[in-house]
Amino acid sequence: MKRLKTFLIYALIIAAFWVFSDILIYVAVNGTYAYTDTKIQTNSPEIIIKDSKATYINGYVKGSIKNNTDGIINEKYVKIDLYSPRDVKLGTKYVKVENLQPNQYQDFEMWYKYTDVEYAVITTTDDIQNVPEEEFISEKTASYMIVGALILLYFL
Repeated sequence: MKRLKTFLIYALIIAAFWVFSDILIYVAVNGTYAYTDTKIQTNSPEIIIKDSKATYINGYVKGSIKNNTDGIINEKYVKIDLYSPRDVKLGTKYVKVENLQPNQYQDFEMWYKYTDVEYAVITTTDDIQNVPEEEFISEKTASYMIVGALILLYFL
């Protein structure tokens, strides 16, 4: 019976540590995101930005698109240009809008991996340009680096 109580105490300590570390990780990650400015340069369709945050190396823009015209919006793109503090264009992202009925909303969420984004300029366009994704480190390379670090730690 005493051994069962000890096991239960260890299980509770591990569970408490798990919850505590999850809370600290959540606070640390969300604390690094700062609000970024967005400049909307279009009236039709209406674009509403709900959240726009960035860290030094990545960020996101969340919002919704409202069709404030009389017709159906089909095959239109919301163009998001990302700029640095010195007004250097870092990259462009597109959000596709299709089959949007009058007075209807479409939510969007756009994530990016650009360094030091200060603000975003949002416009609409009918055609899309193929802009290569700017990645500072690919997912495949990151996985190799993690495996290499684990092997190195094993032997040290």
